[in-house]
Amino acid sequence: MQLHGIQCPAKLSNATALLSTGEGLGSVPKRVDPEERRQAIAEAVYQVIGERGWDAVTLRDVASTAGISMGQVQHYFTTKTDMLMFALSHMRDRVLARLERRLAGLPRPLSQRDQVRAAISVMLPLDEPGRQEAAVNIAFFSAATATPGYAHLLRDGYARQVASATAQFTAAAAEGRLNEGVDPGHEAAALYYLIQGLIGPVLIGQLSPDQALDLLDHQLGRIFRS
Repeated sequence: MQLHGIQCPAKLSNATALLSTGEGLGSVPKRVDPEERRQAIAEAVYQVIGERGWDAVTLRDVASTAGISMGQVQHYFTTKTDMLMFALSHMRDRVLARLERRLAGLPRPLSQRDQVRAAISVMLPLDEPGRQEAAVNIAFFSAATATPGYAHLLRDGYARQVASATAQFTAAAAEGRLNEGVDPGHEAAALYYLIQGLIGPVLIGQLSPDQALDLLDHQLGRIFRS
């Protein structure tokens, strides 16, 4: 799948800057957490996919985007597949970090509906980070049809999301916050996969972010009393 035209941040995360302080650059080496280096390389993977598409992802291109040597990338990832597997697993941490920031900015007290809406909205391409993550996710989804390792990680991610939503809906049902006749497990799965179906149309401009949120709120109105 071609993903050309997706605009990504001009600069990578602060972690990426740490990569330029290491070996072979004529400066005093600084001690950097290996996990931060891996995360910074993952961010470079996302940028390459967003700007030039899946086929452009090579160890050399990722190294160039991160501003480091290919040898530094190979120090942490022996193969391209190793690098991509880590990038895919790191995406969950990145999305969760954005969710935590979004929840922190919402007025208190937070209802289950507020929490569900926030969790779902961070999965939609409503802003630049969301667009980049959605484009990367679609690229991995396409590759997963031929790569069992990617498919396993994606299935695990889907299962976690549906299980989390089911738990929230079950808790809301116990407190009498769901409409009569709503089955927490069925509605959690239906809502989650509806959101997956909205990602592509928003990315290509078929739906605006506001239209996507309107559909989300319509579904939440069917599920929650208030």
